[in-house]
Amino acid sequence: MLKRAYDWCVSYASHPAAPWLLFALTFVESSVSPLPPIPLLLPMCIARPDRAWFYAGVCSLGAVLGGYLGYAIGALLYDSVGSWLIGIYGLQDKAAQLISTSQDYWFWVLVTKGLTPIPFKIVTIMSGFLHFDIWKFTIGMVVSRVTFFMMIALALRFYGDDIRIFIEKHLPLVAIGLLVVVVGGFFVLPLVL
Repeated sequence: MLKRAYDWCVSYASHPAAPWLLFALTFVESSVSPLPPIPLLLPMCIARPDRAWFYAGVCSLGAVLGGYLGYAIGALLYDSVGSWLIGIYGLQDKAAQLISTSQDYWFWVLVTKGLTPIPFKIVTIMSGFLHFDIWKFTIGMVVSRVTFFMMIALALRFYGDDIRIFIEKHLPLVAIGLLVVVVGGFFVLPLVL
């Protein structure tokens, strides 16, 4: 089943709708969805290394625009949707503490989290909740998410064949590794905020 899913992602890379799906997945990952775009981005870049930069750009644009939705959820809907999403990650108790102390260092929290596979939606929602300066939010989001996706594209553009061979040889191990990173991010985030 895992091999079929991987083969589907690789074969889907040349489909005309693939960039739109990648954009949509990245957009919702930055605001409401727990599903990261990496499991789709990796096979797409491996299948089409000549388009790795384009795919990274699609992800960057989706992440930034989705980040604004996350910010809006935090700023306008925190009492309903935002608190529910923050509650999933167990960060309710830290919210009040963050409001009083975060303005001095929140930009660096935003940039640091944006450079990792830790769920980005938590940072975007909390930025809105904290009414963090929208211009600093935009700069931090653009710098971190563009850098994150471009680093992935760089690695896949130049080492794509080696990475593809490794992934195909060790697909179950790679899938478990991705799962650990994604699920682990939910548990690590409360410790680092």
